[in-house]
Amino acid sequence: MTTTDEQLASQELPAGESVQPGRRGVIALVAVCAVALLVLAGAVGYLLHSQSTSTAVVTPAADSVDAGFSRDMATHHTQAVSMAGYTRDHSSDPAVKLLAFDIETSQQFQLGQMDGWLTSWGLGRTSDLPEMSWMGGSMQMQSNGLMPGLATPAEVAKLKTLTGKALDIYFLQLMLRHHQGGVQMAQYAAEHAETDYVRTTAQAMVSAQQNEIIEMEQMLRERGASPLPATS
Repeated sequence: MTTTDEQLASQELPAGESVQPGRRGVIALVAVCAVALLVLAGAVGYLLHSQSTSTAVVTPAADSVDAGFSRDMATHHTQAVSMAGYTRDHSSDPAVKLLAFDIETSQQFQLGQMDGWLTSWGLGRTSDLPEMSWMGGSMQMQSNGLMPGLATPAEVAKLKTLTGKALDIYFLQLMLRHHQGGVQMAQYAAEHAETDYVRTTAQAMVSAQQNEIIEMEQMLRERGASPLPATS
């Protein structure tokens, strides 16, 4: 007698056994979702520009606030996504894992938006213009030559050697400083960008990251830790 699909589906597993996706399957699913977010966000960014051009909005130039913000914040977000993704995978603290996931997914989406804008403007992610030049000297690079808030390669490498509470605290410290630099960049774009959709997105970044700054400060206090010293 042939066993039907319905009969197979109705069979119960032995007591204590369950079917769970393998780690490789979970990692593959996360990777697929990340790619889907980038594609979706890029399409949204492109469509927003297309709708604006239909109402005679000028396409931002390579040296505009809009383009400079999109390029530099994309670089900023790329590091945040990397640090948050690692922490999400390796932290055992539910609150830290959730925060890392939220940062990873939201900034992955925004990263796709900014890439979509640059593509629609006929511009690339890289430029011969100095980083932060779009801010007109209102904000300086760090003394280590990096954009405000960015972790050094050594700091990122250290993060990826840690486990347990040490990982949670260091992630919160690095991401707190990362957000503090990012908020200043986004605030300038919200006030000076030419296009409505760039100003709106930048202001949304300011609001979200300011809330996460408050949350991370509280989480550090709860874990008996303090923010890192300000980077000059």
